[in-house]
Amino acid sequence: MTEGLACTCSMPLAWHPASLDENARLGMMREAALLLNALNQMEGSHELESSGPDTRRFERLEAKLDLALHLLARVLDPGIPPPFRDVTLSPLGVEWNDEQMPLAGASLILELRPSEHLPLTLRLPARAGEALPGVARAHLVNPPEALEEALHQFVFRRHRQAIRARAGG
Repeated sequence: MTEGLACTCSMPLAWHPASLDENARLGMMREAALLLNALNQMEGSHELESSGPDTRRFERLEAKLDLALHLLARVLDPGIPPPFRDVTLSPLGVEWNDEQMPLAGASLILELRPSEHLPLTLRLPARAGEALPGVARAHLVNPPEALEEALHQFVFRRHRQAIRARAGG
């Protein structure tokens, strides 16, 4: 299910069975693409910055904006975050450790919080796959190209960060 490019990390994840009509499913996927594109933009800009003379001042300003966004996001999404789980995410699927498994073939909504900096819930409509011992699996069904691209960028960046962390740099 997560063949090819994937990243593994710990993040809040919950799932629940849901049956959505096509318009609701597409709306949820458009919103997910919007959130992931924003995260990709914000997190990707940190990697590209150089160390110029104004860098320290921009870092302080950025820290203030990050705090304001964090507080705003918390007000907009005051719910209790789902439990942290070990999650393997690919552009087309998700695997996570779980004691209770969704039934294979069931329609689900996955709720993930992919960023500590912006605690908003990414909601993805999915279909449960065949579970492995202690590991639940789900895949996205016909995601729009914008969501696939945003997920690919997110997963690629997280995968690259994990490689850098293992290399010690």
